[in-house]
Amino acid sequence: MKFLSRHRHLTLGLALLALPAAASEGEAEYREHVMEAVGGHMQAAADIVRGKVPHQDHLTLHANALNDLAGIAPLLFPPGSEGGDALPAIWQNADDFEAKLTGFQEAAAGFAAAARSGDGVGPALQQLGQSCKSCHDDYRKE
Repeated sequence: MKFLSRHRHLTLGLALLALPAAASEGEAEYREHVMEAVGGHMQAAADIVRGKVPHQDHLTLHANALNDLAGIAPLLFPPGSEGGDALPAIWQNADDFEAKLTGFQEAAAGFAAAARSGDGVGPALQQLGQSCKSCHDDYRKE
């Protein structure tokens, strides 16, 4: 009977030790899903802007989604969420990374405004793409 009691305590202790790793893995997976959504909306918007598809009426939807996703981007990299395709440099160079996230948010807001007005859509999308690339170059695994 004592063995079973100790076994339960050991099992509970091991399970509790595994929680931070599982949470970190969950955070990394969640971040990757959100960033995949960003990539999907970027590609869809680019296809519309380049005339590959006749869905000009969807452009604002994609631009607004990108703006919304950019708004939560800073929440996707909490301490302890290392992993996935995020490089450790994110947490080592926090000020630079934060500046790049701010650039992403500003570019996404600019693209959403351009999509709503219909003015300067191409350059705004290009600026948004450059903001993504600047972060990926320094902070994302190949």
